[in-house]
Amino acid sequence: MNGDRRTNLAAATTSGVSMLIAAAGSVIGALAGFDLSPETWPSDARVAIAGIAACTVCAASADLSEPALTWLRRRLGLRTGRPTDPTLAENMDPAATAVKTDAPTAPSLAESVDLAATAVKDDAAIRAASAAWHIDHSCGFLDHASQWQGHEDGSATYYLAPGILLHHHTEKNGRGLAMPHFTLLTGDDRELPVAHVKEIHAYLLTRAARDGSADEPTELPATV
Repeated sequence: MNGDRRTNLAAATTSGVSMLIAAAGSVIGALAGFDLSPETWPSDARVAIAGIAACTVCAASADLSEPALTWLRRRLGLRTGRPTDPTLAENMDPAATAVKTDAPTAPSLAESVDLAATAVKDDAAIRAASAAWHIDHSCGFLDHASQWQGHEDGSATYYLAPGILLHHHTEKNGRGLAMPHFTLLTGDDRELPVAHVKEIHAYLLTRAARDGSADEPTELPATV
């Protein structure tokens, strides 16, 4: 229980620091945009320039502060980077990581294609588990790479229940940075965006209560 409180406090701390950095960037951008715009311009135009500058500096400050926030999360005991998955360590073959002195045998083209395809799928599963902290700060649920099924297009899926999958893929934002996106696939070709693990919980409760009803929500249930 105390561990949960510490984890929640650490997550709240890092989130608060991130919000303060974003707010400071917005204020600095707004002031700079307004002051640097020509005084001969109409007030509405200067305010618009200030708003654009605020958004730009806010986004830039968030990107630039991410390494420091990652360090802070690590210091506070929150997960960052690659997931901790005991099953991967248990299944790792020591011979595969040992230093080999024999000359390697060149694989055939077909073998290289298979090896690369497997690597892409494994990489996609690990990246999905690593990115899960964006929507879930707990341990033992979405952060296990062995529970994710990677695909050759770089996306990955997590089996939640019959007919319900959590899908992960990345999309580039306006600054060219690949950002993670999670969606629920409900078995009817619809994708419901997920921003927090509580939305997954709420949707699963809704499906369980409905017990197979054909009426499906077009958006995730509201959560508090």
